[in-house]
Amino acid sequence: MTQIRVAAAFIIVSSMFSTGMAAKAVEYDRVKNEIGRIIAENPTIATGFELGVNDQGEAILGIRFEAAQPSTSPRVSQLLVGTHHGNERLSADVSLSFARRMVGALKNPSAPESAGLVDQVMYVVPVLNIGGFNLNRRYENNAAGATVDPNRDYPDPCLAEKANFQLKSTRALADFLVRENITASVTVHGYIGTFTYPWGIFTADTHTPDHAAYDVIGRRAVAANGYRTGTHTDLIYGTAGAYEDFAYHDHGVWTMLLELAHSPNLARDTTALATFFQLAPRARSESHTHNVSNCTGDSRNLDMLLSERP
Repeated sequence: MTQIRVAAAFIIVSSMFSTGMAAKAVEYDRVKNEIGRIIAENPTIATGFELGVNDQGEAILGIRFEAAQPSTSPRVSQLLVGTHHGNERLSADVSLSFARRMVGALKNPSAPESAGLVDQVMYVVPVLNIGGFNLNRRYENNAAGATVDPNRDYPDPCLAEKANFQLKSTRALADFLVRENITASVTVHGYIGTFTYPWGIFTADTHTPDHAAYDVIGRRAVAANGYRTGTHTDLIYGTAGAYEDFAYHDHGVWTMLLELAHSPNLARDTTALATFFQLAPRARSESHTHNVSNCTGDSRNLDMLLSERP
């Protein structure tokens, strides 16, 4: 992981404006400026990092939060990722709102709302799909110029033959899970108004071995914003190649997917995210694989699986 200190964060932002590509105002510049501002104002608790580079060679930037004071127990690592789909731009805004929530928690560790957040290492990546974000487009282009849905680009337990990691961004995210030993992760999408958990695949049994724990966490989290909670397949639709199912199935990472409402209250959504991270177990799940005998025939319909969905 490449750490970017305060001055370096602003050098990166400034240097982008010196290139022909960034001479035209792009939406990601706004996000980079806010990332740099949060780091500059909070140097003892916030540092920048690069998740990796995308297929166009642009760095995918994030913020790493950790309390300055020592911890009596090992700190677990958690991760929030916005904007897999570039046209869901508010996912970047709620990610930045959560980043500011982390600043408040680490600066006021004794406050009740800070409990469960101060002993974590928290990573926030507001925008994964930079190209789609700038164009307000769902998809991302890979090195060959093909359009790929980033949240269909991960391995799926019911579709072994599906092409995976066609994008450098999704590969970088998958590698980061392993490298930083992430125990809990949320991705932000829109705009349905749900907070869902695995399974989101095509399966006859939508409940994971951790369903009871997920149900408790989900219900506690949506008390803040009034969203529906449950498995993604049950509440929305089944699909293949989504990050949440991959990270849970392959690594035991506790994952949820926040689908913002059409006119979201970002403060309430931020509280829902904080509640999840406060309640998420501090170790990866030990029983997290899917029984392939439960995969349904729908999982073989690639055209449907990989087509654009809301």
